[in-house]
Amino acid sequence: MALDRAALLDAMRRQLSRESAAHSERVAVMARRIAESYGLDAEEAYVAGLLHDWSRDADGQSLLAEARLLGIPVSEIDERVPYLLHAPVGARLVKREFPQLSQSVVDAISVHTCGAPEMSDLAMAVFVADSVEPGRTHASAAVLRAAIGALPLRELFVRTYADGLRHLIEKRRPMHPQTLKTWNWLADDRVA
Repeated sequence: MALDRAALLDAMRRQLSRESAAHSERVAVMARRIAESYGLDAEEAYVAGLLHDWSRDADGQSLLAEARLLGIPVSEIDERVPYLLHAPVGARLVKREFPQLSQSVVDAISVHTCGAPEMSDLAMAVFVADSVEPGRTHASAAVLRAAIGALPLRELFVRTYADGLRHLIEKRRPMHPQTLKTWNWLADDRVA
């Protein structure tokens, strides 16, 4: 993937608030580190991490409207928590802005919030990076960061995902249908 990293960084910084841009830069670096630890394409991981929150700062009504324009299914939970749409909406907008991006990068961006059954190793790496980048200060973030390279990637992802589910449950937040599908996929795989 021959992309001008400086141009991507500049575009991302213009798209996002300073805080969101800083988070995206940390995710990019962490995604590259995870990719290198597991023999994945480090450049694709960096780019997916850098662009993963392209629509993070959009307001809820804009995300709902854009999702409908793009033909992205909108669930009852999306209506209640439109922020969850920032991943699939952002993925489509990033692909439009940068048509040379690989589909694997676009897919990783699309599922970085709720996950997806059959998600790729690259998508898992970006999901984990988003959850454990150094700006994340919850207690489990440090534990999960320390496990990078020590655990198989899939197990690291399962532990990261389970940690996110615990947070949703403890805070009594609604769970997206895609989140449940993803967990059930992971649970079925662990039993098999």
